[in-house]
Order: sequence, then structure tokens, then C-alpha cells
Amino acid sequence: MLQVWIDRLRRLGLDVTALALFSAPAGVSVGLGLVVLAFFLVLMRRPAWPLSAGVVVAVGFSGYALALGVFGSYPGGTLAVRMEAAAQWAQLLVFVPVAYLLAGDQSRLLRLLGLALVGLILGALWRLDWGLLLADPGAFLEARPGFGFPANVGALFSGTALLGLVVLRRRWWQGPGPRPLRLALWWVATLLVAQGFLLSLSRGAWLALALTAVLGLASSARTSGLRLPLRLLLPVGAVTAVVVLLYAGPMAERFASEWGAVQAMLAGEIDYAPDSSLSQRWHAQRFGVTAWLEHPWLGWGPGAAKALLAASGDPSIMLIGYGPIEHLHNTYLDVLVQLGLIGLMLWLGLFALLLRSVSKARVVRQVDGDVARFLALALVYSMIWNLFDFHAMHQSWRAYWALLAGAALSVGLFAGSSRAARGVG
Repeated sequence: MLQVWIDRLRRLGLDVTALALFSAPAGVSVGLGLVVLAFFLVLMRRPAWPLSAGVVVAVGFSGYALALGVFGSYPGGTLAVRMEAAAQWAQLLVFVPVAYLLAGDQSRLLRLLGLALVGLILGALWRLDWGLLLADPGAFLEARPGFGFPANVGALFSGTALLGLVVLRRRWWQGPGPRPLRLALWWVATLLVAQGFLLSLSRGAWLALALTAVLGLASSARTSGLRLPLRLLLPVGAVTAVVVLLYAGPMAERFASEWGAVQAMLAGEIDYAPDSSLSQRWHAQRFGVTAWLEHPWLGWGPGAAKALLAASGDPSIMLIGYGPIEHLHNTYLDVLVQLGLIGLMLWLGLFALLLRSVSKARVVRQVDGDVARFLALALVYSMIWNLFDFHAMHQSWRAYWALLAGAALSVGLFAGSSRAARGVG
């Protein structure tokens, strides 16, 4: 009887987390809380769970961040401030309970991905500024809505969902039910998610998704060749043409607005331009590198980048009307400043081990090829996106990471394991 209740709790926690992931922050807290509770309840029964380097590195990274919270030092970084930031880093470890509760089960993973997609679309429609859309569509296209998240972060989430819709399309098309209806629903979902991605006008996310798509196409061409039937090329071409017409103006303006700053940087000029977000980011990167070089191995301590930016008084890293920027717009540089080179090696090592886990699962056929391809490309997309922004210490990114990294770890962790070892109830 207890096992039945634990299994129900496990399923409820995972389902609530996935459904609330992009739609209800309070639901995410509840869902992840249930996941952790279910994890410890199962752990008390001493399951024959496997262990992997990914789990060890994840635990090591969290412990390292907590240790630096005790011993770090930076302006304004009291012990309470440092430990709060360290706890935010340590909470990323929640992807490990998700991995164990998923137990490498592909059907369970696909259900969670479906719930996350439903939550993303419903959340976006709920938060959509319908008044602005109906009153002034042109202004709406330039408003950069994030649908409850910063625009760049919203683009990360919608871009990941777009990858899933494209890579897993045949699974959707060929599922149970009338095929015309399934095709229609896929097109509607894909167009809605693509609209959300494009509306962000996030140059970093666009570039990250474009590079990920190139890598994905190159991989597909190498393994199975590219075979796109005419009946697919025609609608895709038509939709692409419509999208280009709708967004050509905002896209061109968004890129052209920074062309002067790009030319100046290429010419070796680094003067501050207060009206250029690219200039601010460039100066933030330079500031971050300088700060890191002062404490290269261990960094300044958790939360240091934000505090150092605030204490600098440097006008080149100030947002007009808002004050100093809050992060370095580069996850890897933020990790270097806060946790040093050791922290960055653990961070990069974790991503490498997650990719290896997906590769292992594909080789032993723990998951199908399209599912493995999606997980790998989603990780790559996230890694490239991290070059342009930083959100790892926020709840929304933590939940996104819990599902993506948890899935990637789980499929390799349980590759080849028996049903009993996986603890599937």
C-alpha cells in the first residue's frame, strides 16, 4: 500500500512540475517539493538505484557552491547574502531526484514533455496583452513579450519547445486518433510556439537556435540523410515566407540598431554608448573578466557578480533609469566570477556528462533516436544560449533545468537497467 502512495506522489510531483513549468510559478514550487519528498520516501526503501559520474559531479558542484558561501568574500556579501546565493546554486541539484523518479522511462518522459508544452501555450495565451494586440498590432510586434519571463528567457523556453515539436513531429503525426486532426493540432501548436519565440526579438536566442538547427541538420544528414518530401516543403516554405514578411521589419531594426556598436568594436573602439545594449553587454563582459582575474581559481563567492556590479559605480554598466545591470549576460563568465575556474570546470563537466548520458541511452536503445536527438539538441541550445544571458539562479530556470537535465541524466543512468532496478511502479 505504501508503495502505491509513493508512486502516486511521484507521478503527481512530476506532472505538476511539468504542467506548471511555464505557466504557474507557485505550482512549480509545489511540484518540485513533491518530487523531493517522493525521492526521499523511495530512497528510504533502499532501491537498487545506479550511480553515475553525472550524479557525483552534480552533488560536488552543489557542495562546492555551499562551501564557497561560507568562505567567500566580496563587497556587501555578508554570510547571509552569500549563503542565500549558494543555496540558489545548490537547488539546481533538484534535477537528480527528477532523474531517479523518471527512471529512464521514455513514455513517462514524453508525457511530461507534453504537459510542459500545454502549460507553455496556456500560460502564453493567458499572459498575452490582447488589448495591445487588437489595438495596435505593429506595436505588439515590437513589445518583446516574455509571457511572464524576461524576453530572452521566454525565448529559451519557447525555442526548446520548438525544437521538441520539430524533432518529435513524426511521433505526434503518427499517434492514435484521426491523422488530419493530429496534423492540424501540431501545426497550431508549432505556429503558436514559433510566434512566442519570434516575438521575443532576442538576438542571442535566435543565434543560439540557428546554430543548434545547423548542428541538428548536419547530424541528421550524416546519420540518415535529409529526406524532405514535397508535401512538407510546400507548407513549410509558405509558413516561413509569411513569418519573414511579418517579422522582417522588427528583425532588421533589432539587428541594425546595434550595427554601429559592432563596427566600433571591430575597429578596436570601446567607448561607452548608453543607448546600446550591446555596448553595455560588452563592458559588462570586460568588467567580469577583470573581476575574475583577481580571484581566478575559487572566485569571489556565490552572488558576487551582482554585488560587484552594484558596487563598481561604473557608468558603462548602468541601465538608464534602472541603475547597474544585475548580471554579466554570460552564464559561464558569471560562474567564473562567483565560483572561479574550479566551479566552471564542474559546470561544463556536468553538461558534458549529460550529453554523454543521452548518447549512452541512444546506443543501448533505452530511448528512441528522436527522443535522444531532442534531448541532445535542447542541451546544446541551452549551452549556446548561456553565452548571451544568465538566469540559472532563478526559479523558472531551475524548473526548466530540472526537467531537461533530469531527463538527460535519467535515460543514461538507467540504460540497460531492469524494471525492478528502476523502481517503476
